[in-house]
Amino acid sequence: MTESTAARVQSQVLASEDRFWRAEDFAEDSHAVVTALKRLVDSGELKRIRRDLYWRGRKTRFGMTSPDALEILEKVVGADVAVGATGWHASNLLGLSTQVVPEPMFAVSTRIPAGLSSMRLVDRSARTGRNRAQLTPTEVTFLEALDGWDSFVELDNKRALTRFSWLIEDQTCRVDRLVEASDTESAAVRERLRAVLEHAGQHEAAETVPPARSGSARARAQAVLVGA
Repeated sequence: MTESTAARVQSQVLASEDRFWRAEDFAEDSHAVVTALKRLVDSGELKRIRRDLYWRGRKTRFGMTSPDALEILEKVVGADVAVGATGWHASNLLGLSTQVVPEPMFAVSTRIPAGLSSMRLVDRSARTGRNRAQLTPTEVTFLEALDGWDSFVELDNKRALTRFSWLIEDQTCRVDRLVEASDTESAAVRERLRAVLEHAGQHEAAETVPPARSGSARARAQAVLVGA
């Protein structure tokens, strides 16, 4: 590794704040860059997230700040993969429960990448509509909360339906994108999405969401709507 390469890498990294770094971010020889990055990790100026992914946070009296778990996940899987919270984490973020999880849990619309064993992830690779519709993390979280309504929502059915509807009405979640993604969702999600859209006054959109194929699946999905 030439001294000039080490100096250039160090200069760029130390001038940055709250961003990820990879060897490919530099024009120099990759082996020399990786060596320089490793030295910065050893000196505490960088955090190694996984192979060829580093983080430069802000220096505080308590140490360097860490990236958000969702930021790491999005960086690893790429911009074309839809990700969002699931389980109690999803319902808490959307104001549907007060349960605070010790570590966040995410749904990923692709095969779980290697090197992320420390994160709690759910494989949603079959739900390809989420990627096609380019859903935001909040929209994925919305669908996950619908899926887990009977297990992870603390509000009564009426208040929960209203809360879901608010997220549609204030355009936090885009109706056209949710509808586009719905064809690869579970029967429970599709039926509950139809109900939320109807409640939010989106009648035409509700009609375009594919209904559950069987009466029993429809009944199980709609059980959370009793009294709503």
